[in-house]
Amino acid sequence: MKKRNRRYLIQILTVLLTLVVTIPAFTEEKSPVKITPQEISGAAGMKEREDALAAKEKAMAEKEKELSALNKEVDEKYTKVNAIQEELKGQLGGAVKGKDQQFKNLIKIYSAMSPSKVAPLLDKMEDVEAVEILRAMKTEAVAKIIPKLSQDKAVRVSRLLGLP
Repeated sequence: MKKRNRRYLIQILTVLLTLVVTIPAFTEEKSPVKITPQEISGAAGMKEREDALAAKEKAMAEKEKELSALNKEVDEKYTKVNAIQEELKGQLGGAVKGKDQQFKNLIKIYSAMSPSKVAPLLDKMEDVEAVEILRAMKTEAVAKIIPKLSQDKAVRVSRLLGLP
């Protein structure tokens, strides 16, 4: 039994010694941390920058939402414009076909007329219109019509006919 008591006593002494060694570490007063005014103003400046950055991020998020909405609106309008453009192409295609047929009929009529009857008509037209009609006609007919035009008109039309 004495061995047991000895062990028990040794354990108690070990605990007490440990407490004696560690207690001063807990009871020691640590010196307060000293902060300079520059460090305080630096920290305040950093806080202001963080707040400004957060405000800018929030503003950017709002702008991104606005841009997204505007982008969607532009896409919708672009789609509408394309649909209208396709519709107009279809309508113009029909009108062009009709005008194209009318133009072909006019060329047939002018080709059937004598050069002395066609020349005064072409003299009264704009040069571009006269050239368009003459280009659609056969070369032999054009060769007979040009001498019948007024001299100035014949020169202008001949120049335009020679251009590609």
